[in-house]
Amino acid sequence: MRMTTQGSLDTTPLLSVRVDQLSISHTRFASGIRRGNSVMLRLVIQVFVATLTTIVTGASTMYSIQATYLGDNCGGTPYAITVIPDENCTASTCSSYDLFYGSRDINANMMTNECSSDYMQVMRDKFGNSPYLLQLLHIDDKCAKFSMGFGYPAVGACVGGYNESDGLYAIANLATNGSASLALYLDRTCFSSELYMVTYVTMEELEKHSCTIDWFRWYSSNDAKVSALNPTATSVDSELSSGAIVGIGSGAFGFAIVFFAAIVFRRRQTRSRAIDKLGQFAASLTPTSVNSLEAVLRGQMGLWTDDVITAKRIPRDKVRTEKLISRGSFGEVYAGHFNDQKVAVKMLLPAMQGNIHHVNEFLAEAKMTATMDHPHIVSFIGVAWDSLSDICVVLEFMEGGELRTLLDKYEKENHPVGFDRQKTTIALEVCHALTYLHSLSPPVIHRDLKSRNILLNGDMKAKLSDFGISRERLDRTMTAGVGTSLWMAPEVMLGERYDDKADMFSFGVVLSELDVHTLPYARVKKENLDSKGHEMADSILLQRVALRIVKAEFSDASPKAIVDLGRACMSVYPTERPSAAEALYKLQVILSKRKAARVQSAADVIY
Repeated sequence: MRMTTQGSLDTTPLLSVRVDQLSISHTRFASGIRRGNSVMLRLVIQVFVATLTTIVTGASTMYSIQATYLGDNCGGTPYAITVIPDENCTASTCSSYDLFYGSRDINANMMTNECSSDYMQVMRDKFGNSPYLLQLLHIDDKCAKFSMGFGYPAVGACVGGYNESDGLYAIANLATNGSASLALYLDRTCFSSELYMVTYVTMEELEKHSCTIDWFRWYSSNDAKVSALNPTATSVDSELSSGAIVGIGSGAFGFAIVFFAAIVFRRRQTRSRAIDKLGQFAASLTPTSVNSLEAVLRGQMGLWTDDVITAKRIPRDKVRTEKLISRGSFGEVYAGHFNDQKVAVKMLLPAMQGNIHHVNEFLAEAKMTATMDHPHIVSFIGVAWDSLSDICVVLEFMEGGELRTLLDKYEKENHPVGFDRQKTTIALEVCHALTYLHSLSPPVIHRDLKSRNILLNGDMKAKLSDFGISRERLDRTMTAGVGTSLWMAPEVMLGERYDDKADMFSFGVVLSELDVHTLPYARVKKENLDSKGHEMADSILLQRVALRIVKAEFSDASPKAIVDLGRACMSVYPTERPSAAEALYKLQVILSKRKAARVQSAADVIY
């Protein structure tokens, strides 16, 4: 020990001795422990050294904020964020994760490192408008001395936890009652069999950021916008005695050992105990009309551990993609094979694969499709992934393609307009599927019914597909305006309340397509050109639809009963539209009468 030029005590030699001694203790303590625990212990020692350095040299004002991302860039929502005190922090731009850490068993691809004295604001800014959960670890029971922090996207997706450890992955969720949960797993798949720890954060702990019994403070995207919530480390007098330094160091190291031991102990907890605790937590919530115990459990654990998803998961390396069939705004569909069976493979666009929000929505669609069991809904075969960026849904292959493609062919070849037996049968089969969806409890509203989402098999049997924006009708009505505009019901366009009758409006538009083969309102758009010869804009067209000025077209060749059904389905007033079951009955009557007429005609020819 020596005095510095300013007259204060130079503790560098003391710090070196103490850290060396602790390294020896670390070696003894880690002896015989398996590799996963050893990696975790190295992280704990690293944090301890950083914390002790802060205490000895004074409160650190600089922090290293490391954000990891999926995909080949550092845009969108971070995959995970880690913060540690680091006076020697070096900022780095978007770089390959493997460049810094080598090839490791973690799903992230790219990373950035930012240096700032206000790590809280940096973390909030990086997550932006996406939901998130922040976990801040301290070394004292008052949570006055910050040690390290973690940020998780709170979207129910499986993400990497501690970036310095190969063994921890997390699913974070924000509950509707203001609480939160953080489930940790030993494997990158976040399978329920690998669950070893679930932490529950109460609404009060999240709102007040109070120091928990395990020395954490919690923050979330539900917090009010702040600019400086950064808890600062308590300053330590520069003239601390060597005994005080050793005492503080021993306490900090003691905490590190306790923290590590707690993690090792928790790894030995059985999955059943974690599930029991989850059930107790869910049971403590007050049920509402839109909240069942099943929904709470599903929301806390996330879709990645949902029973439907885990039961339908198939090996990713068994799925082969071949020819591109179609591409939309968010995804693309390929022809492929699974176990020598020809299948359709649906994937997110590469640009969307790095966005956790889109990935989670894609998985929600997979679950929705997996729960459907009807001969006129495309069969779900399985869902596969090795990482978040390569998730795919495997579906029944429909050789006949989209109904829209068939109708385009009919228009090009001047196929007769009106309803023949095949077209009427297609309408009947679509109505069968809608009747099934609307009869579920709770009812499921497709919300994007159109000719492109009706597929045909080799026998020209129609099946519904694309449940990307379908939702269970958990309330009597909904207000979220989603769907494809030309098929959309007026109440949905206007952002008003709607129910399953919105699907019936779309079904009426599909009947018009089946009749005249063109896209909805095609003739109206061509007959109403502006001064520059441009077709009527969709925004103006939809206003006229909502005002009942414009209606979808039917031909004179169509039976009056089908035209009347189509017009009734497209009523501006939802209460005047038939239900799917009523429309199904009317179509069955129409087909029965046609069949009877054909039989009578054949009999007349014979006699």
